[in-house]
Amino acid sequence: MKKIFALFAVLTLAACGGLVKNENGSEFITQLDSEPIGCTFLYKIESEVSVYDADDARRYLENRIADQARPGNAYWIVSQRTKPNEWVIFGPERAFVLVANVYDCPRPSSMRTARDGGTVECSSMYGDCF
Repeated sequence: MKKIFALFAVLTLAACGGLVKNENGSEFITQLDSEPIGCTFLYKIESEVSVYDADDARRYLENRIADQARPGNAYWIVSQRTKPNEWVIFGPERAFVLVANVYDCPRPSSMRTARDGGTVECSSMYGDCF
């Protein structure tokens, strides 16, 4: 019986990843690895969410960007950290805090960044550039 309970607990936690889904076209927002060249800076945004997975925290940030009045089409995460959730019995023990700069870029699928001065090519249909 203990083995069955342990297996159920592991499977339940493994299923918790991927809970946040893309909304309002957020899957077309491009993540950058550094500050873009030739793009217009729109605003800085901070998001805090209690999830199990870092990808879910990033997807939540993209959804928040898509919900803004001027959503932009690219973002650069300038800081990321976690903080403990106090008084949590069930659910994630930590919250992800992401701070990002949001940009409007003329061609989000092919951008130059300050990191390497080169061009970042996005071949993914979701626009993910890492």
